[in-house]
Amino acid sequence: MLSWVEISRSAIEHNLKAFRELIGPSVLLIPVVKANAYGHGILEVARICEEAPEVDRLATVSLDEALLLRAGGIKKPIQVLSFYPLDEDAIIESLKKNIILPIYRLDQAKFIDRVGERVGLTGVTHLKIDAGTTRVGITLDDMETFVSEIKRLSHLRLEGIWSHFSSSEASSTITKKQLSILMQADQIIKKHGIDAPIRHVACTAASLLYPDSRLDAVRIGLGTYGLYPAPFCRKIIKLRPVLSWKSTLIQVKKVKKGTKISYGGTYTMKKAGTIGIIPIGYYDGYDRVWSNKAEVIIKGRRCPIRGRICMNLMMVEINGESNAKAGDIVTMIGQSGKEEITADELAELSPGTINYEITTKINPHLTRIVV
Repeated sequence: MLSWVEISRSAIEHNLKAFRELIGPSVLLIPVVKANAYGHGILEVARICEEAPEVDRLATVSLDEALLLRAGGIKKPIQVLSFYPLDEDAIIESLKKNIILPIYRLDQAKFIDRVGERVGLTGVTHLKIDAGTTRVGITLDDMETFVSEIKRLSHLRLEGIWSHFSSSEASSTITKKQLSILMQADQIIKKHGIDAPIRHVACTAASLLYPDSRLDAVRIGLGTYGLYPAPFCRKIIKLRPVLSWKSTLIQVKKVKKGTKISYGGTYTMKKAGTIGIIPIGYYDGYDRVWSNKAEVIIKGRRCPIRGRICMNLMMVEINGESNAKAGDIVTMIGQSGKEEITADELAELSPGTINYEITTKINPHLTRIVV
């Protein structure tokens, strides 16, 4: 194994304890493990959460992810946040495996009810409200009709009502307005005599910045992984980064002054030096935009990328370590000696992106190792 991702169990446990201390004992703590746990490894992270007393349930983006967790031995409640097929076999499997599904269309609710009636099971669901992100969810204008319809369904139980903020790390005005929309939707449900006891809307940023948004549960995505939604959030909670990304030098060679490196010769050696080749490229999730910009750590020293990053390879100039050799470990994200490269650092080299896009794009084919 030449390249791999390390996941720190102690860092995840620390972050979960930090959020539990923040939100108190009565609010449900729901780590979000969608998208391969933000690139960290869905089963690896879920199994740590399964053992963590702070965690009440897990959230996935799809039914496929939820079923993967059940197949992997996860027994805690799992709720799907976004999508699933209206396929009878899939819904039956979700009912039998106690997976909580979202509803935001009447045909979904009626389909779950119809399947549940046929197999003698009740589908537990959460109603998604579109409070202004304009993704999946129903609007306040549609609430009365929607609720009056689902009230008639005998094999569908509404356990919760929820939404998602669009700008909780950036705008208090928008966030407070969207929280108000969710609470208005909650009042409509109560008016129709439906008890949906779990209300949730707070993500990592909102749980930190707006205590009144925590309601009955918080969904912690990037915070689980020690990533911050904004730099100022570091003053509120102390998190530890969970992921380290490592590889191995496969060749080290001396090159002359004037040597051009990689496709297009976009870097020319300013003096004679040492080039190391690493078996990582943009296929693995190491973005081509970082060519001639990013650095890696070899033997405790930062080494700059030289030339264009290739599909499966990249080259670095080895600084200060003339004895570097094939087999030496390379750190792309993480700490080595006194040096550290973070997902935030790489995100800053990619205009318009965010720290958890960096980790999410690390190819799932790379082995995740819990350390």
